Amino acid sequence: MKNIIHKINQYLLERYPTIWNTRLVWMLVTAFALHLVFFLFGYFTLSNPEILQERYIRTIFFENGTVFLTSIISILLLVLWLIYMFKNNAFKNFYPVSSVKLFGQFICYLLIIFSCSSFFLSYSYGIKTYISLTYGEEQINKEIEIANDVAMFFSEDVSDYTINKRRYPKPFYELYCETTEDFIDYNEPYVEFEGKSFQFYSLTTKEVPLKDSHKYINEAYLEESDSTYKKYVYSIAKDSTSILHFKDSVVNIQPYVKTIMPTYYNASYTFYISMNDTLNDVYLNYDNYNVDYDYRSESSLRNQLRNKRNYELLQRNDKTEIKTLLEDFLVFSRYYKIPHNLDAQQWFDLIYHPENFEVKNFIRTEPKRPFENSVVTTELTKYETFYKDRQTDFYFDNDALNNVFENIEDIKHSNPFMDSIHFFMWFTFILACFIFMFRVTGLKSLLFSIITVGVLTLFVSLTAALLFYLTNGSSEDNIVYFLMYFTLVLGSIILAIPIFFAERVKKTIVAICVNISIIGFASYIFLIISIISMYQYNACLDHRDFYKRSFDCDTLLTSLGFNWSYVLFVIAILFLLFYTKIIKRWKSLPEG
Repeated sequence: MKNIIHKINQYLLERYPTIWNTRLVWMLVTAFALHLVFFLFGYFTLSNPEILQERYIRTIFFENGTVFLTSIISILLLVLWLIYMFKNNAFKNFYPVSSVKLFGQFICYLLIIFSCSSFFLSYSYGIKTYISLTYGEEQINKEIEIANDVAMFFSEDVSDYTINKRRYPKPFYELYCETTEDFIDYNEPYVEFEGKSFQFYSLTTKEVPLKDSHKYINEAYLEESDSTYKKYVYSIAKDSTSILHFKDSVVNIQPYVKTIMPTYYNASYTFYISMNDTLNDVYLNYDNYNVDYDYRSESSLRNQLRNKRNYELLQRNDKTEIKTLLEDFLVFSRYYKIPHNLDAQQWFDLIYHPENFEVKNFIRTEPKRPFENSVVTTELTKYETFYKDRQTDFYFDNDALNNVFENIEDIKHSNPFMDSIHFFMWFTFILACFIFMFRVTGLKSLLFSIITVGVLTLFVSLTAALLFYLTNGSSEDNIVYFLMYFTLVLGSIILAIPIFFAERVKKTIVAICVNISIIGFASYIFLIISIISMYQYNACLDHRDFYKRSFDCDTLLTSLGFNWSYVLFVIAILFLLFYTKIIKRWKSLPEG
């Protein structure tokens, strides 16, 4: 083995000295082996399905200590690599090195640092692979479908089953239910349950241009004489128009319902919306704070269809179908180890009241706490008493199941590379720049460069603080412009010295400017883009229209968003390719 390594090193030394000098081959081989190990770690991390009950399980890399392990291994690898690489520095010892070879060294640094610091990617792809192979798309979609069908029997909260949640059949999906007492007309038909009043209204619509919708609503709010501000409910945005909905006349709903008591017929919420769901739900825009918050979520097309599906299941009144549904649900709940104390028959007995399918028992979301009933509380309302008198000791933690579905789908649809590439890209670039600067200009120049950047940053910060103090912040935009241009001038001087004045300035000062230019050129370009974007934004604000539904000022910076990161990275790499000639010219300058 030792002879093989020696022969490979000799071959690289004779034909590819840059690759040999940077130890690129051996570092990549070592990094590949470690990436494979961390991929296997990630693959078996979620083998216990109970772990999926935690929220945002994708962050488990940072919570189970793996981040510290990978950090220690990365630091050890990079330190050992630097020790071996620093044994020979052709550029420092004035060996003939072309600009291309100098740039090639930097690219080698990038590859080595990235491969030795990105074990997070292998770990994440291991998790993603395990989830994709273990939980097939068809299986998860079926389980979500069953969970959504069973969700109406969770029986957790009285408010999920009151009459204002009914969205099917007609006319319920055409009506608006007012629950705010101040806006209920008690001279008109309404229904009441345990101290809560519900009044249903038909709706009238008005179609207006999309850009004028806010203007129309604002004007309507001022027409207090006819209470228009109390009648506006919501709007639906179309391509170029907005359909405004207003309360019209009171509708007596008693002929359409068999009971005002909470009933499973009223359940209309969807337990979990899959990422694969293709329903094009109606977008409702609420500008009226008077609208009941619950109505905002229950008035969508999705909830109408869910209420319809629940209604049809109850109407069939098939005991076998309902029991089978509960049993199937509990089967995969036990597999995911969801905390509960239910079995299908017990659950069926709690919910099956076929007269009107009224909710006569409530199930907890967590186990009953010891001495719970002995705790002294304030006097309960009739509504709260209704719930407390019907609360059982059965429980089912449906939040845990929701987290399971959310984690599985989130991981399956995730892209670890794209989610973290910006961090690894710039971490690699900055660290490679520091190593490159040390190899090129030496430790003394590198330290002076760091001190210079710190001093300039402090000077600019103090200047900003002084200007804000002198103006009391009254000219904030002007101060920001001044500081941005001041920083731009400083950056331009630093860039210009090595290019145009290298022979007229001390070599040490030129070295400092060379180092700052190497690592700071991307920031220099970003500063220019920011200045242009600030001018565009301020010009846009001067012509803003507050009545437009959405008012966005597009600028050069927002045109690409985070994609500017890739553009700036490429610019920084290309700059370094051409800047190697300046570096070589600096190296040839006489000392002093």
